[in-house]
Amino acid sequence: HKLLALFQEIDAGRIKLTDKLVMRRDLRVGEAGTMKYKAIGTKFSVLQTATLMMTISDNTATNLILDRLGGAAKVSQRFRSWGLQSTAMQNLLPDLAGKNTTSSKDLVRLAALVSNNRLLSPTSRNQVLGIMRRVKTNSLLPAGIGKGATIAHKTGTLRFIIGDAGIIEMPNGKSYLAGVLVQRPNHDRRAGDFVREVSRRVYNYLDHTKVSNIQTNTEY
Repeated sequence: HKLLALFQEIDAGRIKLTDKLVMRRDLRVGEAGTMKYKAIGTKFSVLQTATLMMTISDNTATNLILDRLGGAAKVSQRFRSWGLQSTAMQNLLPDLAGKNTTSSKDLVRLAALVSNNRLLSPTSRNQVLGIMRRVKTNSLLPAGIGKGATIAHKTGTLRFIIGDAGIIEMPNGKSYLAGVLVQRPNHDRRAGDFVREVSRRVYNYLDHTKVSNIQTNTEY
C-alpha cells in the first residue's frame, strides 16, 4: 500500500528516489528491521528506505516513508480513493495496539491494481514489482509455488495474525493474484502451514487447468 502511494508521488514529481530522508527520534522504533541501529540524523535515500520497508519489513523505514507521505491519516485517505474498504492506518509502527487494518480482499484488489497498471506509470510499476520480488521472507506464499514461477509479494507477521499477498507468474504463462490473512493464537505455527498449503493447492490447481488470471481471495 505505502509503496504504491510513494510511487504515485514520484510519478507526480513531488518525490524523487534520490531525495534524502532524515532519521528522527520519533520515527526510530524497535521490532523488525535494521535501520533502528542507525544514529539520529542519519540520511537515507527514498529508494533505500522504501526497499528496506518492503524487503525486510523495516518498521523504522516504514515510519520514514509514512512521514514523507504526510502521515498515516493522509495515506489512509489515499487507500480509500483506491477503493480499499478495510485498509486504514492510524498509528506509526510498530502497531502494537492493532489499530492499522486491512483485509485479504483489499490485498488482492491492490495486487490487481498493480497488475492491471491502474495506479502507476509503467516505469514505476516495474520498479515496484522489482522491489516486491526481492522480499526476503519466502516461507509463506512462495513456499507453495512451483519451480520456475516468480512472485512479487509482501508479507506481514504479527503476534496474532500473519499474511502474504502478491502476483504469481507461472512458467506456463498464466498469472494469478493471491491474498491470505490468517488469525492465530500467540505465534501459532499452524497459521504458516495453512498459508503454505493454500498456496500449494491453488498453484497445483492452476497448473493442471486451462483457467487463467484467477483471483484467489481467502480470509480466515
